[in-house]
Amino acid sequence: MTKAGAIRNAHGWFETNSGWAPPDAETLAEWEADGVSRCPDECLVAPDAWCEHGLASWSLILAALEG
Repeated sequence: MTKAGAIRNAHGWFETNSGWAPPDAETLAEWEADGVSRCPDECLVAPDAWCEHGLASWSLILAALEG
């Protein structure tokens, strides 16, 4: 798995799962200060990682959208 692949997987997950929303900036900053992030399916991972289900962390997803 690569970061790009995990981000693609997350976007695919968005298409089939309703009710998701990205974290607000304050929540994301709190997670990153603790050295963690969540994935869209709520798995807890490192900010630059993806979960065992292949979904990128919100930190990776949002950074890709900004870049």
